[in-house]
Amino acid sequence: MNDPFKLLLIGDSDSQLLACEALCRFPSDLNVQVTINAIPREGTPDSILQRAAALGDLWRLDMGQLLTHSELLHFDAIGVYLTGSKISDFRLALGLLPSRERPLLFCGFNGVVLEKFMEGMSWRLGYDLVCLSGPRDREALDRMLEGSPFAGQRTVLTGLHRQEISDDQLLDQEQRRKQLVFAEQVVMPSSPADRAEMVRILADLARRSPDWEVLIKPRIAPGEATFHSITDHISTTLQQALGHPPDNLRFDYRPLPDLLRQARLTATISSTAFFDALDMGCRPLVMADFGINPANGSHVFAGSGVWRCLDQVEDLDALDRSLPSPDADWLAWMGYGTNLDPVDLIEALGQLRADPPERLSTTSGYLSNANLSFTQLRRDAEQAIGQKNWEEAQSLLQLGSLMRPTHRNVARRLRAVQQRNRIIRRLLLSLTYRDVG
Repeated sequence: MNDPFKLLLIGDSDSQLLACEALCRFPSDLNVQVTINAIPREGTPDSILQRAAALGDLWRLDMGQLLTHSELLHFDAIGVYLTGSKISDFRLALGLLPSRERPLLFCGFNGVVLEKFMEGMSWRLGYDLVCLSGPRDREALDRMLEGSPFAGQRTVLTGLHRQEISDDQLLDQEQRRKQLVFAEQVVMPSSPADRAEMVRILADLARRSPDWEVLIKPRIAPGEATFHSITDHISTTLQQALGHPPDNLRFDYRPLPDLLRQARLTATISSTAFFDALDMGCRPLVMADFGINPANGSHVFAGSGVWRCLDQVEDLDALDRSLPSPDADWLAWMGYGTNLDPVDLIEALGQLRADPPERLSTTSGYLSNANLSFTQLRRDAEQAIGQKNWEEAQSLLQLGSLMRPTHRNVARRLRAVQQRNRIIRRLLLSLTYRDVG
C-alpha cells in the first residue's frame, strides 16, 4: 500500500475553512491524510469547526506556533487559506526555517472571486501552486502576468463543485418543499439602506406567495464572526425595517446544505451558495434588484442566465414555472459542470514532488505584495505578550531572530518570554520593552 499523502490545510476564518472543506473531496484510493489547522479566532462558528474536525485531525494553533511546530515539515504539502498579507507572510516565514526539504506550498481563493483579483493574486505569487476555480480566473491571471517575471506561476483548476452528493440522493423537484432559500452575505449589499430594501423585497415576495416559505439563511449567527466585520446582524436589519415580517418569512440557522437539499429554489446576490445549490439539486437564481454593481459582486453573475428582479416577480409559483437552468457556457467558464476536481490538485502536487519546482523570485518594479514585514512580526509578538500568550510570542520572536539574527532587542525579548519564573519574566519584559508602533 502506498504511503499516505500528508496534507495540511490552514484557515483563519469561516470562509477559508469552508474553502478547505470544499477541497477535501478526495477518493479513498488517493490515500490523502488531511490535517486542518483552524487558527484561533474569536467568534468562529462551532458548526464550522465541527465540520473541519470531520475531515481529519484538527489543530488550533496560532501562526507563530504553527510555523515552529515540530511536525510541520513532515507534511507533503501545505495549503494556505488565509486573509490578505498573511498568505504571503506564511510562505516567506516558512522559507526562514532551516530545512532542505520543505513541504510543497499551495493556496487558493475561498469560492468565487468577486473583486480585487489582482490584489489577491499579488499576495499569492511565488507559491508552488495556486488553485483557481476555472477558465475565468486563469484568463484573468494570464492577462495580469503576461510579460512579467511571474508569467511562469503554476496554477491548477479545481472547479466550483463543493458538495459531495450522488444524483440518487437528490430529491426530484416535485418532492421538494415549496421553499425559497435566500443565502445572505454580510456585506453584499453593504449599505444599511440597501440591506433594509433587500429584506423588504423578500418580505413582499413572501406575502405574494402564501403557499411558499421564504427562508433567510444568515451568513453567521448573532455573536459569531466572519471574514468581514458587520455593524448590524441581518436579524436586526429585518426587525428595524419590517417590525413584524409575514409568517412565511423566517430565519433558518441550519447548515446551508441541509436547507438546499430540501428546497426548490435558492436566491443570492453573489454568493458561492449559487454553486452549492446546483450540487444539491436546488435551482438557483440571482437577485438582480440592485443592478450590475461590482461592489456587490453581481457583475460576475450577470451572465448566468438566471438574473431576476424579485420585486417584479408575480409570485414564487410563477418564478418556479418560468426559471430556466443556468447558462451552460457561463457555468463552464466559471469552473462548474466540467470535470475540474480537487483530484487534479493532488496529481499536480505529485508531479511537483517528483520534479521539484524552481522557486519564483520577486523582481523589483513588478506588482507583488510578497514582503514579510519584520516590524509586523514584532508587533504581533508584542500583542501576544500583552495577551500573555507566551508560546505564540516565543514562536514569533524565534521567527524574528531568524530574519534578523543580530537584532539585540528581539533576542532579549525572546529570552524574556522563555523565562518560566513569572517574576523574573515580568522584570525582563519591563527592562527590554521597546515601542514598535
